[in-house]
Amino acid sequence: MAVTKIRRTSSLVFLVAILVTLAVIALFLFGGQVAPEQKLVADMSQPAFTDIMLYWAYILLAVTVVVLILFAVFGFFNSLKTHPKSALGGLLVLVAMVVILGVSYALGSGELLNIPGYDGPDNNPATLKMTDMWIFSMYIMLVLSITAMIISPLLGKRK
Repeated sequence: MAVTKIRRTSSLVFLVAILVTLAVIALFLFGGQVAPEQKLVADMSQPAFTDIMLYWAYILLAVTVVVLILFAVFGFFNSLKTHPKSALGGLLVLVAMVVILGVSYALGSGELLNIPGYDGPDNNPATLKMTDMWIFSMYIMLVLSITAMIISPLLGKRK
């Protein structure tokens, strides 16, 4: 009974999120352009509902991160009760991720960019190092994933 209720609830939430996403995409694509006197750059296309699209993406990202963290915390404490050794192994993965983020932040460049026409607050060393951190972390995770895909079958055949 509980599984059916969970499945029904998650399916309903998923369908609502899909419908809202489709509506926001339709507004963005077919909602027209900003009036010429309100455009930021006169000769560029600027959809009228860009803000709604960005805010919806931020909302989806925030909900995903919060739910991911909640499931990870509850899963950790659940497995700590039943299988303490495997729970500590999962904790080591988290520590490794923090180390990867720290190393990639240290590798990042804080050198200011020369961006013609941009005078905003985001061209500062902290933001640039953070951006480099995420890019380098993605590269590292990609290499680790490919390496795991290559090595994992080889280790499986030895057993």
